[in-house]
Amino acid sequence: MDSLLPTTARASIQKAIDLIQKTSAYPVLHQFYQRSSRNELLVIGGATFLTLYNLISYVNSKRQKLHLPPRVAYGLPLVGHLPYILYDGSRFLDWCVDKYGEVFDLSFPSGVVTVTSGRSAEEALKADSKDLSLEKGVLEDTLFMHYVFDPMTFEVAFNVNPGVAKDVVAASMMPTYTAGILRGLDRAIEERLGGKDRVVIDKPSQFLQRFVGYMSVPTLLGDELETNREVIQSFAEFTGDVTNNVAVFLTVPNFLHRFILPYLQRVHHHRQVMRDHVMPVVRARRQKMREAEARGEPHNLPKNFLQGLTEYKKPDGSQYEDDEVARTVLMIAFAAVHTTSMNLSFCLHWLMARPDLKAALEKEIQQVIGDGPITDEGLKQMTFLDQFVRESLRQSVDKLANSKKVLPEQGYTFQNGYQVPQYRVVQSMNRQLNLGLNVNREDIKDMDPNASGTKSSTTPSRDFVTFGLGRHLCPGRFFAVHEIKLSLITLLRKYEINTLSGKPPKPVQYLMGYVAVNSEEPIVFTKKNHH
Repeated sequence: MDSLLPTTARASIQKAIDLIQKTSAYPVLHQFYQRSSRNELLVIGGATFLTLYNLISYVNSKRQKLHLPPRVAYGLPLVGHLPYILYDGSRFLDWCVDKYGEVFDLSFPSGVVTVTSGRSAEEALKADSKDLSLEKGVLEDTLFMHYVFDPMTFEVAFNVNPGVAKDVVAASMMPTYTAGILRGLDRAIEERLGGKDRVVIDKPSQFLQRFVGYMSVPTLLGDELETNREVIQSFAEFTGDVTNNVAVFLTVPNFLHRFILPYLQRVHHHRQVMRDHVMPVVRARRQKMREAEARGEPHNLPKNFLQGLTEYKKPDGSQYEDDEVARTVLMIAFAAVHTTSMNLSFCLHWLMARPDLKAALEKEIQQVIGDGPITDEGLKQMTFLDQFVRESLRQSVDKLANSKKVLPEQGYTFQNGYQVPQYRVVQSMNRQLNLGLNVNREDIKDMDPNASGTKSSTTPSRDFVTFGLGRHLCPGRFFAVHEIKLSLITLLRKYEINTLSGKPPKPVQYLMGYVAVNSEEPIVFTKKNHH
């Protein structure tokens, strides 16, 4: 081992050891080391590391002379305030706001986090990404998406996709997508549920991710790929590959990630599927576009997300290469499948937990469209459906959300004067923004679609931040809600849906006490006799 160290390093280490051995504390430390077990030393070492890490961050912020938010009292060694959030996160977070105001700091095992509520949370949601970065805080530090995507794909995701989405999945485009979504729905039911009278789904989230994949591919990628099973499967499974490994990456030290990555994610498989099946479509479309341009005619290719990326021109007039466009489809897949499948699951579980809401929705479906085809005019008349989806979206959010990272070297200054140092994670209390207090309407019986009144499920407001606020408003919200509505109508007309246990589920569950996640209790689809 010594041979691996330079002579100067060995001399410095020996000098440090000699100094420690000469101190009066050395005999006590040596005796403690000999008495302690390996696990005790690991715990003490971990506590020391976290203490030093937080101390260094605190000293650096003080050196900058920042006006820091108040630190919540009663933090515990190693775990900080996490036990209080695990025990009763809603009451604890509401107490923090009452005691410390709109901005305060909490300690977690990973370090100090700044929490915002009220107007300050709205400010954090609307902040420029150069100041508070979702890309660094969530996509890289939480989901580790930089292991999957190169800088070019991130460039497309943040600079190109929003503009394309505003054009191709705008509210006005939804009627043109209904038929494709319904075709995908029918194919999903045929292939995932088959002709069986009763099907038990052991892993609801995985099932719904694939279900949404069938719906999304025809509309987002086009007719050429709508029956391509490999693309549909990759579209759905890529989402699971990302989300299922988050806990592992957060637990294992970063320097070991490159060794375990090949065993956790099938990145190369998904990329190969895109190269084999999506890239030829991009190439063929561009050939048609060139031929039409040479004739002086419009190409008349259908409008969809893939077409928007295929046509996109950079500021210098150049375009992304065929394979680059194909790779970015995986980012579209994650955005489309993850959010839609989660919120579809929340909706289904609310209906299982509240038979009265299910009965009211089935009654509206029967009154408006009966056994006839689903029409866009019929969807507009289904006000209870829209209210129900909106309330599900309001209730199914994280208590601490967004995990934006402070990027400026000088830190970030809130309008109330509090300053947050560089690299600090800033969380927004989205459930509190949506419902007034975190403790409000926590009981299943308190779910009330009428609370939305005439407000639309796709229109943001100060009490509905599920899709974001300001410039960072989710441009795909119209498509997601449209898919959810069509899914609910189709499934409720064809199936009775219940938990396998027969007991009402808990629609929204919380990981670590603050991250909203779906119930994974097995569910049963039983075919209705009249369909």
